[in-house]
Amino acid sequence: MRSLTTEQPAGSSGPAKGGRWSAFGDGLRRNRLVLLVSIFLITLPLWETPLSDLTSVRILYHLRLVGIYTIVAVGLNLLIGYAGQVSLGHAAFFGIGAYTTAILTTRAGWPPWVGIPAAMLIAGAIGLVLGSIVLRLKGHYLAMATLALGIIVFVLFRELHWLTLGTDGINYIPPLSLPGLKITSRAGQYYFIWTIALLVLLFCSNVIDSRVGRALRALHHSEVAAAAMGVDVALYKVRVFTLSAILAGLAGALFAHIQTFINPSAFYIDLSIMLVTMVVVGGMSSIWGAVAGAATITFIRPIVGALPRWFEDVPDWVKNYSNYEALVFGLILVLTMVFMPSGITRSVTDLLKQRRSPFNNPFRKRRWE
Repeated sequence: MRSLTTEQPAGSSGPAKGGRWSAFGDGLRRNRLVLLVSIFLITLPLWETPLSDLTSVRILYHLRLVGIYTIVAVGLNLLIGYAGQVSLGHAAFFGIGAYTTAILTTRAGWPPWVGIPAAMLIAGAIGLVLGSIVLRLKGHYLAMATLALGIIVFVLFRELHWLTLGTDGINYIPPLSLPGLKITSRAGQYYFIWTIALLVLLFCSNVIDSRVGRALRALHHSEVAAAAMGVDVALYKVRVFTLSAILAGLAGALFAHIQTFINPSAFYIDLSIMLVTMVVVGGMSSIWGAVAGAATITFIRPIVGALPRWFEDVPDWVKNYSNYEALVFGLILVLTMVFMPSGITRSVTDLLKQRRSPFNNPFRKRRWE
């Protein structure tokens, strides 16, 4: 009987027809996902409602933070999830980006649309230099080195009063703007931030599908095998570390311009832990999982902040405990690693595939018996 499969003709150098249609279908599904996410984000401000009285904040403010944290998380995902290089100090690059644009716009009088690229450049340059040093380490040694890096940068933010104004912080940071246009409204800032976030997601998605992405996956599985295949291990590790630092600097600059005030306490180690938690919860090795992780953790934070007010008939030491956030994030991290090691995105996707499969659906299974 003649086979129904499409085979590549002998001597042909191009891909098989089935491969071309498969690639076309994958691209169509990906573009459909981007389109649906874009439509959802565009219409979301129309649904803005106040949160509960416990938090007394607006959803739109948190949605802007989700966009900012998504930018950091996707860069950190490239580093941890794809390249397998752990970093517990990315709050440092986030803070470097924030302080760079804050100093340039408040003292030098630069507009934000110039200060933000400068923040990316400075964060990337520092990431390149530091990455060339710390990436010689591996495993938990690398994690401890990046943790120390984050603490050192935090101390510099606090002690270099002549530059950062120390614990007093930098105030009157101008809002986001484009040439000839100030973006002062919350909705305008929301659209601006999420436009950048979507562009970053698309860029990183293309990186993963390219030769660079294959090299990063090879690094994650085995540096020795990757080197044997011709991958310049040291070069790719430094490149992905630098890229993640640039994205963290971009996010930090956006954060500074929507807050209009920053001080060192915003960039302590707690932020690094939160960013890693976003990556793990959303799903390592999942670019779009960065959105899910950032959204989950960002909307959990105000609930965690309201925990002390939920307890009335409890001992004073429980009421006065101030570090609930680190406690809850640590618990979320452990539970995710135990019950959903692939993260929210991959776990939900696998569950939906199982429900659609006729071999896992008890009502459809009878048709195959």
